[in-house]
Amino acid sequence: MDTVRCGMLGAGWMGNAIAGDFSLCEGIELAALGSRSLESGRVFAEEHGIPLVLPVDELLSRSDIDLIYVATPNHNHAELALAAIEAGKHVLVEKPFTMTEAESHAVFDAATRAKVFVMEAMWSRFNPGIRAVRSLLTGGAIGEPRTVQASFGFPLPPGDHRLWDPARGGGSLLDQGVYPLTIAQLVFGQPTTVAATGSRLGYRGEDMGVDTEVGMLLGYAGGQQAALATSIRAQLPLTASIGGSEGLIEIGEAFWSDTTYTIRRPGGERETHTEPKEGNGYVPMLRAVVEAIAAGWLEHPLNPHAETLALMRTVDRVRDALG
Repeated sequence: MDTVRCGMLGAGWMGNAIAGDFSLCEGIELAALGSRSLESGRVFAEEHGIPLVLPVDELLSRSDIDLIYVATPNHNHAELALAAIEAGKHVLVEKPFTMTEAESHAVFDAATRAKVFVMEAMWSRFNPGIRAVRSLLTGGAIGEPRTVQASFGFPLPPGDHRLWDPARGGGSLLDQGVYPLTIAQLVFGQPTTVAATGSRLGYRGEDMGVDTEVGMLLGYAGGQQAALATSIRAQLPLTASIGGSEGLIEIGEAFWSDTTYTIRRPGGERETHTEPKEGNGYVPMLRAVVEAIAAGWLEHPLNPHAETLALMRTVDRVRDALG
């Protein structure tokens, strides 16, 4: 296969963010768009130079499409991923991979049986800045890591946005919370304890039916901790930090996509580094997809199925702690 031909499902904010990066990545082409509304799909396709717009079922049935990228609202990620797998396609699913760990298991099991590549589009794992930070941690740059702090929040105006809609898998945890949780997981792995607090309140104090603000405290076997926060009602820092016995690493704003990080020493010394950023930041992830498909891998070593399942397990535990 010389070029991976990708069909994208969904023409919303996420699709708009990533579409331009396909042209910056060798070996992959955004060849088609699957949309429930062909009229709005054609407008989106024209803006991004996508040559073909089809109903979803027709797109899945085409033999000249190798990869399906699911960029729809959260509630139908699993359904569309399973349909793409049944059609024999490789699949890249926007985060959150699914709504629950159980759904994630179902998708990965189906992909393994069908022998197709499937991955969550957690682009932070391929971010060159975050990869550099992980190498520093492994090399002992700040001694023993003991704490992670990260947050992601902004006041979202009330209205018909999907994050306010429980029927479309809305709320703060699934869309925003997966980023701080991913940073904590990259540093410490799976937590032994999960505590959470938050609310489902809107701006007038009404129950919105979705989590609108979440605070999480994760504990680990060695006493390490991660303090994380998300909100669609308040502006929060979009930064992350990792504290160790010999220093602190701060990742710039927005931490999941930024490639700048600073090492701070107890005596006040600082070192700031910036890794190259390609496009909107999705190019390294797309390159990894091409690499995996070319090699015949069913998962990529930088973002294997087990890591996605572990993340969704923690999401489920946070949801349970919120009640």
